[in-house]
Amino acid sequence: MFKKALLIFPLFLLLLSGCTSKGEIKDDFCGVHINYQYCKCAFHNEYCGNIGMSKGEAKNYVYSEYAKWKEKIKESEKRKKCFTDNGYFVDGKCTKCKRDEEVQSNQCVAIGENDEEDEEQEGEATCKFDSDCDPICEGDIKWKMGCNPRENTCVKTFDTDCSSEQDVFGNLSFSKTCKFGVCVSNEDAINEKKEELEEIKREMSNELKSLNATRDDLKNVMMDANKNCINGLADMTNVAILEFSTRIASLAAGGLPGLADVAVDYVSDAINKLSAYVNAPEESAEEVLKPHEYIKLNCDLYHHFIASLAATDKELEDILEKANQADAELKLLP
Repeated sequence: MFKKALLIFPLFLLLLSGCTSKGEIKDDFCGVHINYQYCKCAFHNEYCGNIGMSKGEAKNYVYSEYAKWKEKIKESEKRKKCFTDNGYFVDGKCTKCKRDEEVQSNQCVAIGENDEEDEEQEGEATCKFDSDCDPICEGDIKWKMGCNPRENTCVKTFDTDCSSEQDVFGNLSFSKTCKFGVCVSNEDAINEKKEELEEIKREMSNELKSLNATRDDLKNVMMDANKNCINGLADMTNVAILEFSTRIASLAAGGLPGLADVAVDYVSDAINKLSAYVNAPEESAEEVLKPHEYIKLNCDLYHHFIASLAATDKELEDILEKANQADAELKLLP
């Protein structure tokens, strides 16, 4: 018998899906009466990991819950039709009253009985059945409303704190909020998080461009220092040294990433020595900076710039990691 039931249930879902508008499920049911992640998994194979289901399992679950929801709607319609036909609906059955009777508190009574009570309640009567009362929101609290059969008014029955329900996207979670009597996703909070992540991506992009520009300058001046280290005497002219010292000074002014203060001080000392050589009278220039000192200065600068460039590798990794993390979280959000 159980095996037969297992065979019949998928067939039932198949028949239901064949006669049911997917548009109605997606537009009216998904995200309103069921967590949208189940529908995303069922129809698009997304968020399946978040709900711990395969696409097929999610589809069965969605159609099963949809069938229950449709059944509640049908029952509500039956209740209203029964009431319109001068009857009352109890336990799935409509009991119609006679022409000289009317419905009061789910029973048929002769017309004219309790007229005085009816007149008192006539101005405030708002319902006959629980299905006539729509749920309401008070902040994030959803109240299920029921019909008071004696006063024919809608009253609060039990509450649900929507903020206790969560929408989960990877390591991000958002408390739901109440809207039109339903616990729904907090779109304002989700959109605010999206803007925050987009801003992080923009900041990381700007930092990456700036760091790469500095790294390019470091590479160029490092190679020049290496060339001067290897062939310093050939390039020991005022014009070449002035141009070289100007480029190093520009880098130092912008801040050499990753270098300790002592290294920056060393670069400043090297710039001062190069400038003194350029500004010294030609006959005494060699006394200010001897050829072997110029070569050693360039060799030392070359090694310092290698260390400075290596120090930026970690900074580059951190920027890329932050940007990739923000991008990955953005892709998880609806």
